[in-house]
Amino acid sequence: MVDLIACEWLKWRRSRMLWLVLLGALLPALLVFFIMLNGASNDEPFKWKDYFELDLQILAMLMCPALFSLLIGYMFAREFQERTVNNMLSGPHPRLRVLTAKFIIALPVLLGVMLLSFLLMLGTGFVFHGAADSFAMNILLKEAGKFGQLLLLEYALVPISAAVALLWRSYIPAMGLGIFAVISEMTIMQSKYIMYYPWSAVLNISTNLSPERNSASIGYTTLAIACIVPLLFIAAYFRKADVHSG
Repeated sequence: MVDLIACEWLKWRRSRMLWLVLLGALLPALLVFFIMLNGASNDEPFKWKDYFELDLQILAMLMCPALFSLLIGYMFAREFQERTVNNMLSGPHPRLRVLTAKFIIALPVLLGVMLLSFLLMLGTGFVFHGAADSFAMNILLKEAGKFGQLLLLEYALVPISAAVALLWRSYIPAMGLGIFAVISEMTIMQSKYIMYYPWSAVLNISTNLSPERNSASIGYTTLAIACIVPLLFIAAYFRKADVHSG
């Protein structure tokens, strides 16, 4: 199992997709920085809580659904597109262990986006007047916890993107799923079914944009179903299906 994890990590390190981790953290941070810079020019006081949570909202609403779906789709479908799946499955390791290694590697990849984004927000925040005086460790820890919560909530949706990528044997449909998720979640955010849709449930749990409809029990149940059902499908499909590279 350790060999499989190491192999998946080496494949990921050599992938050009690694640059998307940096871009996924950098673009929201830059957007928030310029928004706050505009506010500072209007003499608005700098608040660390607002600074972190605006970045969190952009990540949860736009960046994570689209980017994470693309990254996961590529991670699970690259062997099909590169026609190396036969080599991957011809070894002595069971197929389910191969899948498990991919799911394990997915966590530090997604963590890299969230951690870089958090550190960028922390570093650029001190540029603003009064930021050093208002900085407090309890605020930092609380906001770090929210970034960690968003990471775990988004990780629960990994099996959906993985299932789409494996079923179509390409990361393009997974990328399309991410775009659809961004558009649909913003639509459903206006309805009473917000906590019954996985991506909007993640958005509302992590950012509390719609507090009157924020039911943690419903949201976590929705995410549990959205995680377990495609996970079972992946296990059954990948173990039994003919997955030759053509």
